[in-house]
Amino acid sequence: MRPLERDDLPALENLFADQEHMWDLMDIPGRSNDPGDLSRYYLERSLWAFEHHGAGMWGVLERDRSNAPILGYTGFVIDIGDDVNPAEKLEAGWAIARRAAGKGHAAEATARVLEHAFMDLGTRSIQAITSPHNLSSRRLMSRLGFAYDRDVVAYQGPQVLYAINRQDWLAGCRSAKLHASW
Repeated sequence: MRPLERDDLPALENLFADQEHMWDLMDIPGRSNDPGDLSRYYLERSLWAFEHHGAGMWGVLERDRSNAPILGYTGFVIDIGDDVNPAEKLEAGWAIARRAAGKGHAAEATARVLEHAFMDLGTRSIQAITSPHNLSSRRLMSRLGFAYDRDVVAYQGPQVLYAINRQDWLAGCRSAKLHASW
């Protein structure tokens, strides 16, 4: 896993070209659903976020294949020009190519991103938003310790918001270590 870089543009274009798989990120009002435009938008947004806030999107890589194209991305949704305080609250987001979905890549990478936010950035809370129908993202949110918070209207319409705070994340980490020692 590493921050997105300009060389990731072709892999991002391939990711967004699978519009059937990426349905939850397509057709957001005010954004192009052209794979090239969307890829450039996500990449520029991430580069800006890292430069200004030390947090953005990381490219998800296969183990032992660091030179291969990214499988997807995970990290924090920070739009260009947003005045956010990463120590207060961040929004997590991720996308994994169809060929890599369901293999634990998103869970492992996003867990590392959450650890970075809570431990290195001192983030107090993280939220994640998805379509109520995106059951795979909702399962991942729960698996990572996020709890359903409320229904919201965001992006392309009705969404669900999940959240986790630093205290609950730390408690979950202690619990996982205790269970692992059994």
